[in-house]
Amino acid sequence: MKTLTTTAQALLFACFLMLSTSVFAQSIITIDNNPNSTTTHQTLQDAHDAATAGDIIYVQPSPTNYGSVTITKALTIVGRSHSEVNNVSTIGSVTINASDVTLKGLKMSTVSPYSTISGSPITNIKLYECYASIAIGAGYSVTDPRLIGFEARGCVLTNITQYADAQDVLISNNIITSGLTIYSPVAIVIANNIFRFSSSFSLRNYATGEIAILYNNMFIVNSTADRTVTFATGDWNVSNNLLYNYADTYSLNFTTSGSATYSDSNTLLGVDPLFVNIDATDSRSFAGTSSYDASDRVLDDMTLQAGSPALTGGGGGTEMGLYNNGFIYKNSGNPKGIPTIDITTYDGAVPKNGTINVTITAKAH
Repeated sequence: MKTLTTTAQALLFACFLMLSTSVFAQSIITIDNNPNSTTTHQTLQDAHDAATAGDIIYVQPSPTNYGSVTITKALTIVGRSHSEVNNVSTIGSVTINASDVTLKGLKMSTVSPYSTISGSPITNIKLYECYASIAIGAGYSVTDPRLIGFEARGCVLTNITQYADAQDVLISNNIITSGLTIYSPVAIVIANNIFRFSSSFSLRNYATGEIAILYNNMFIVNSTADRTVTFATGDWNVSNNLLYNYADTYSLNFTTSGSATYSDSNTLLGVDPLFVNIDATDSRSFAGTSSYDASDRVLDDMTLQAGSPALTGGGGGTEMGLYNNGFIYKNSGNPKGIPTIDITTYDGAVPKNGTINVTITAKAH
């Protein structure tokens, strides 16, 4: 981290340099709905409508929601975080009807990427360090794909539905807090996530004759009752997963309901993953009894201790969970590759035409 003192003009220039990219044709549009903001656009839809394909929209942190948006052009939309205290960039629901869209560091209600045109799928949709419920595709048949290429990594996902018209879907290195429903198992990879919930968890596979696969994931709960991960619909193959209930003497197990089936191999059942810093006695912690909220306890660190069995419990002796293959998970959802900028001190009053001295800290992620 570096700290410097500069004039207001230099501050603005430094911020521009840190937010700019090597592609000079791109424009950066900043939206800010905080009091006294002078930005041209104060809702995300307005900024989107003014943008050109390839532009970057930077969403300043604010306690006020920037509204919902329908994206119809290739854009990168970047926020400060999804859970950093007092620095959350919040928007409403997001509908994506364009290829080459990237969302980073945003708290959203829902994200729905799919093409509205039959036979013209959208491609290359990326969701990084975001908080959202995601509905991938729109329920059309697998022979009429509306989305090819979706990636969610480093996110907190409250619910996941993958429809049959969504192909080449990767769900990896995320915390998942609610249900998982899939309609085309051959078109989705679900690996290296942590399913963190407060009671029981249900998984549904609606594809007849197709086996859904889960591997290298962890299932974590803290409940003073025996709990289950239930395969509620369809056929499943699960391998190299870890299940653990932090409440002493209570269990967490796989089970089925109805006609669902599952095969299981190399499960670490009832094995403490040995995270570096969690506190099962604190209800707000990742290992606590409350529903998970990343902003509740910023001290949590879900990297694995040197003696963790999960370090080599994954397929082929790989690491389970969030940090597999060197992935850097950010608890608060600060987007990687984007510096965070904070003003730490500034002159309260200066004479007319005087110089305002400002101290900022900038930290790259």
